Amino acid sequence: MRLPRVRSILGLMAPFTVTALAVMCSSYSNAQTGTAASLPEVSSLLGVKPLLPDTSDYIRDADAARQLGKALFWDTQAGSDGTACASCHFHAGADVRGRNQVNPGTKSGDRNFSTRPNGEVSGPNKDLKDTDFPFRRVSNPSDRESQAVFDTNDAVSSQGEFAGDFVSSSRGAVSNFIFSAKEYIGTTPRTERCNLSYDPANNPFHANGLIYRAVEPRHTPSVINAVFNLRQYWDGRASSQFNGVDPFGPRTYVPLFDDPNSPGVKIGNPNAAATGILVQGPDATKGVQLVKPLITNASLASQAVGPPLSDFDMACAGKTFADLGRKLLPLRPLSTQVVSSNDSLFGKTPGLVNLVAVPGLNTSYTALIQKAFDPKFWSGAGKYVVDPTSGAPVEDSANGFTQIEFNFSLFWGLAIQAYEQLLVSDDAPFDRGPAAMSPEALAGQEIFTGKGKCVTCHSGPLLSEAAVTSAEANRLKLIEDVLLGDGDSALSDHGFYNTGVRPSKEDPGIGGNDPYGFSLSFSRQYKWMQLGQDKKAPDHFDPQHCSAQSDVFPNCDVSQHIKDPASASRDAVDGAFKVPILRNVGLTPPYFHNGGQANLKDVVRFYNRGGDRQGPLGKDTTGLDTTTPFGVKNASNLDPEIGNPSNVSANNGLGLTETEMDNLVQFLLSLTDQRVACHSGVFDHPELPLIIGHKDVPKSGTSLAKDIVATLPAVGQKGLPTCFPNTGDLFGTLNRSDSRRLPEIFSQTVK
Repeated sequence: MRLPRVRSILGLMAPFTVTALAVMCSSYSNAQTGTAASLPEVSSLLGVKPLLPDTSDYIRDADAARQLGKALFWDTQAGSDGTACASCHFHAGADVRGRNQVNPGTKSGDRNFSTRPNGEVSGPNKDLKDTDFPFRRVSNPSDRESQAVFDTNDAVSSQGEFAGDFVSSSRGAVSNFIFSAKEYIGTTPRTERCNLSYDPANNPFHANGLIYRAVEPRHTPSVINAVFNLRQYWDGRASSQFNGVDPFGPRTYVPLFDDPNSPGVKIGNPNAAATGILVQGPDATKGVQLVKPLITNASLASQAVGPPLSDFDMACAGKTFADLGRKLLPLRPLSTQVVSSNDSLFGKTPGLVNLVAVPGLNTSYTALIQKAFDPKFWSGAGKYVVDPTSGAPVEDSANGFTQIEFNFSLFWGLAIQAYEQLLVSDDAPFDRGPAAMSPEALAGQEIFTGKGKCVTCHSGPLLSEAAVTSAEANRLKLIEDVLLGDGDSALSDHGFYNTGVRPSKEDPGIGGNDPYGFSLSFSRQYKWMQLGQDKKAPDHFDPQHCSAQSDVFPNCDVSQHIKDPASASRDAVDGAFKVPILRNVGLTPPYFHNGGQANLKDVVRFYNRGGDRQGPLGKDTTGLDTTTPFGVKNASNLDPEIGNPSNVSANNGLGLTETEMDNLVQFLLSLTDQRVACHSGVFDHPELPLIIGHKDVPKSGTSLAKDIVATLPAVGQKGLPTCFPNTGDLFGTLNRSDSRRLPEIFSQTVK
């Protein structure tokens, strides 16, 4: 639970969503200081179980599903031009590449890369340097109000696609440009056509006559332990309910309707009627039927189906999952990548991998799907299109897709979820107890749970309030009323907070909308419900029960505060992002949703000075000049532990000494599981060709910049011969017992 500022917590309730929950309202004395209530705790992850979905109606062979998921996750054949899911999640579930990893701030509409402190323009295709960080730098690192000497809205993330428009998956086809690893990496067969033209006026990744791979606008989070997240992505847009189709759960099934609050604006999915999966009925003579599944507690599957069709991540624009299925189904999984004979997962099935390390698995994607999934999802004959009005499947041998192709998004999402459910790291020194931790780390733990207030957001065994465990199934915390830094109260999505990393106007975070126009925020959806506009709240909240009264919401009746938009209660969701899980944080620099801090010491300095908000509290950069959808103008959305006016240290900071900050870093390094650092055990993997930026020359006959390719070797259960260092720093090291630096070990490992 949150610190004393927590006043009420609401539960999510729907037949197909998280377990029905009651509202829990709590109040505390001394809400400003936190002295009267005990702080949350941090604890070992050993033996802790995640909240898992029931997929028994879909998956009939769990090991086959996991094997399929691991193959799909690591296979470069899945991308339009040689990228895989693992291309952005290859080390500790994240990305530590250093070239062509900068986005110019496209979330705020900025297409121009910033000038770095040394006067060099940031990108595209530039190498990150230690002098580039932090992305906001003040003259006195302990004083937020001291003069800013550098500031940029650029973000460090992951390079993915060249983009372009998808044409087809016809094998052997030719077009303007053919994106494939055979042409650029020397491996994958030509299977896709994607048209692309040089357009520097509209694409920031086109420059100097060359087309470079685009870079995502937010930093890549780790997939390890992500099974404990109720919602995925920094903004929570991957729903806890998997619809078998895309990341957005029940929202995708809502037909288009007129927004009663915005004349001329429509909300919903214009293709809702034709959206779903095809299922073979009990009577095979009746063919297949379109159904609209919702699988509870399956946000990993919701997240997994996002990147394969993203023209930032893995695909040319306009590609469908049926197109991807048509391409992959006849192929041998990982056919161009070496697989270890001692792979922890593939090795469970005799004959699936060879006794010597060679490329590929001895099966096809079709065979793996048929082994893993119930036949009713793939056994239908014929090819189908779906009538956009009625939603009825119609046989069309010329333009249709087979059932197994049509349902490829279902197989992709559930299989990768089954694989990622295994990626739990519960053997860090912290998990083994005080005897396994250094004196400095133990001292840092005291700071973490006390003076540093870190535990107010980073609590529990995952060290994140956005994470949930199976023990919390009947008491999930989704919405809370919080006291903000300026002393006012507001509704907030539990586990998503604004700590002033960047101005809210640059990126709304969970305050934004999904592609169908619905708010990503549970808080705002709940308020629409109270205004009688349930259609704008597709995730369905239940506010009817409460375990105790609240001095903010008497009798737990939130509705009295939001009876009409003009007097709607305040919410604090703009610029708010999910609290990340801190396990293995020493392996995954840079930090924050913008990747703007290169090392953990600078992260601690950030919190010690009270964040990077600009302007006086109550009129600062965490607020917005525009009003919320409820007619309220929030001058600040700042989390109170960042801007609490009662803090006695200068500028509302923490007042930590250098020694205390150093010890806090050592505690954070104690959260690393060595198996993750070594890519061993369940964290092993096939070989992976990685794009490490470009040569500034074109691929022959195109405008595409030529890829620089290095290979992460295949490893089995024993892992890498040399483990990655637990540095907590993208360039140097903060580990007092390991002087190795990440860039050197990375270049030695990935050749």
